Amino acid sequence: MFQKSSGIVTGAIPKYRQLLIILRNQILKGEIAPGERIPSEEELINTYGLSRGTVRKAIAQLETERLIETEHGVGSFVRALHPNAVPFRFLSPNEPADQSARYEILAQEAIPAPLDIAEKLKLSPGATLIHIARRKRVGNQVVLYSERFLNMNILPSLVNEDLTKVGSIHDLLVGSSEYPLLRAEIEIEAHLINEDEARLLEANPGDSAIVITRMTYTAPNRPAVWYWGLFKDQYHIGVQV
Repeated sequence: MFQKSSGIVTGAIPKYRQLLIILRNQILKGEIAPGERIPSEEELINTYGLSRGTVRKAIAQLETERLIETEHGVGSFVRALHPNAVPFRFLSPNEPADQSARYEILAQEAIPAPLDIAEKLKLSPGATLIHIARRKRVGNQVVLYSERFLNMNILPSLVNEDLTKVGSIHDLLVGSSEYPLLRAEIEIEAHLINEDEARLLEANPGDSAIVITRMTYTAPNRPAVWYWGLFKDQYHIGVQV
């Protein structure tokens, strides 16, 4: 059920975003249940002392994120979870056994969520995240740089895992976490890399690479892991239920 809060203040974060974070967290934590109506515009205006425009902007963003749906003249309701959704996982590509792949860990830490990552994962700024960045080498060649951010609650022990010996962090998360993977959004593009990307791949600026951006979800609308990868030559994807 909706809880009153006095947590909206004047500051660096716009007020509509503060309201958005409050409502979003209550939806994702189940405090406003699927199918339940969120507070009306008038209730939110009176509770938080906000303008109608500010409230409508926050509600519009919740609709964009597919957390709620609005029935004209009735109200806005939390979207129900897909009743037929089943967990799935990504398959790692098959590689010849004689390829001496090894992983270098560039970051493996618990950090306060930066604002942009908090927005992607629908978390409050400063919430504790796990940040992992690593490179994959085959022989002396870097073939992949990857970076992940995920909520600390998904698998706290990940901070202490020896990830130099783990081929697929995704498999580790799926196998060790109690959170099922139910949805993913993937963007794939190839472009000429800039100087920063070239340093990550130990390549030359202007070389081509494949860029993967992926958000995985533990429910149709609950972000779990944000992933960004640079692949030097090729990228494979497989899915298994």
